[in-house]
Amino acid sequence: MYDRFTLQPIDTVLFPGRVSIMKAAQGNIYGYVYSKKTIFRYNANLHNIDSFYSNNGIVTRLEIDKNTFYIFDDSENNVITYGQGKSAAHYLKTSFDTSKKIAQLKLRAFNTPTLDSTIYEFPRFEDGGLSADGFYISNHYHQYYISFYNSGIIQYDEENKRTKLIHTIDNTPPSNIAVPTGNIYTRSSKSVIVNSTATADEKYLYVLSYVLSQDAVKSNYRGPVVDVYNIQSGHYESSFRFPGYQNKPVLQMAKSADTLIAAYENNVLLFKLTNK
Repeated sequence: MYDRFTLQPIDTVLFPGRVSIMKAAQGNIYGYVYSKKTIFRYNANLHNIDSFYSNNGIVTRLEIDKNTFYIFDDSENNVITYGQGKSAAHYLKTSFDTSKKIAQLKLRAFNTPTLDSTIYEFPRFEDGGLSADGFYISNHYHQYYISFYNSGIIQYDEENKRTKLIHTIDNTPPSNIAVPTGNIYTRSSKSVIVNSTATADEKYLYVLSYVLSQDAVKSNYRGPVVDVYNIQSGHYESSFRFPGYQNKPVLQMAKSADTLIAAYENNVLLFKLTNK
């Protein structure tokens, strides 16, 4: 279970603040530091860090598709594009249908952002859509929406126009994780974040899980575990563990070639990932 993938430390980089969003491409690591309202870029070959993008707004999402960068604002309705042009025609976006009172995952076109189509509807709870909260990742072939609070992962294959539901080995079913507070819903203190971050390459989906397995409990391990899934079949293949670093949590992951990158708050660690 834990003997297929190994991590070898390569480098440690200190970013100018807590990294809340991170991506990697072409030898560069891009980390968004909210306190600075800036995306910083680290060149792994030159070992230097500089400012890539900065403004007074809030960046909530960063996607990289070959030579194109997509920077999303806090509403995800405005997308700033850098690069040679859009290789992907669409991106994923969640919304809440107030008439049906259900959360939906939509496919939105970059060139016509006011038009979209629903590709998935989440289980309905009286929670204003909070239980369907999650995050987005992508590679050159697939886009993913990964739930925070249950084992469901939605994979969209743009080339073949297919949507597939992948279940992680944690097998946490969808449930209502919200409590009403006045006219709004807030997250229950009893709710557990199952999937905290993830990354993908051409073969595998790597999901960071804080749900402790029985063997982890027996060995007194309390750190995060990365579960690896085959992106074609959706099946689980193996797991590996990150080493501890200054008692800090792993907040973000990224993958570039054979390098796996982990953000421990403002410290970004690079590892060579080997598949035996």
